[in-house]
Amino acid sequence: MKKILILFIFYNFFGCSLNSSLNTKNAPVIGDSSDTILNYSTWGKPKSKKIIVRSNGNDEEWIYERGILYIKGGMLTSIQEFEVK
Repeated sequence: MKKILILFIFYNFFGCSLNSSLNTKNAPVIGDSSDTILNYSTWGKPKSKKIIVRSNGNDEEWIYERGILYIKGGMLTSIQEFEVK
């Protein structure tokens, strides 16, 4: 009985903290997929997208108020943040 109670307390204590950290959104980082940026980053959906068609694949520029994300092959390759006035 004591083992079950200790396990239950341990699960509740650490389970809550793990769930809350999974729900937090973070800034995008180089290597993130476009899906990760859209659904799990603080930047979210861009105001507009610019698609550049090249012979070796498409490049995308996602334009936000705070900056531009450069995506190649579905992965984030560069971040340009605008200065805050």
